[in-house]
Amino acid sequence: MNEDAFVNQTSGSLLRALRELKRVDEILQGCSAFWSNMDGTVQKLAQMKEHTECLVNFANSSKPLKERFEQRLGEYTTFWTSLERLCRQYCMDHQSFSKQMHAMMREVSDTADFLDTAQSARLGVAMGYREKQLRQGGVNLE
Repeated sequence: MNEDAFVNQTSGSLLRALRELKRVDEILQGCSAFWSNMDGTVQKLAQMKEHTECLVNFANSSKPLKERFEQRLGEYTTFWTSLERLCRQYCMDHQSFSKQMHAMMREVSDTADFLDTAQSARLGVAMGYREKQLRQGGVNLE
C-alpha cells in the first residue's frame, strides 16, 4: 500500500469513527434528557403523594371527598401506568443503543489496531529494505 492510499484509508476510518462518536453523543444526550425529565416526574409524584395522603385521611368523612379521592386515585393510576410505559421504552431503547454503541466502539478499536499493525508492518518492511541496502553496500549493522 502506498503512502497516499494509507493516508486516504486512515482519513476515511477516522471520519467514520467521528460520525459514529457523534451518534453516540446524540444517544447520550437523549439519555440525559430522559433523566432531566425524570426529576420533574419525581417531584410531581411527591406532590401527588402528599395530596393523596390528605384525601385518604378525609375521604370517608363525606361523599364529595370520597368521589374526589376516587378521581385522584384514577389520575394516580394513569400517571403510574404512563411512567411505567415510558421507563420500559427507555430501557428497551437504551439496551438497543448500548449494543450498537459497543459494536461501534469495537469496530473503531479494531480499525485502530489494523491501522497500527499496517503502519508497523510498513515501517518493518522499510527498515528491512534499508538494512538490505546497507548490507549490499558492505555495511554491517550488527
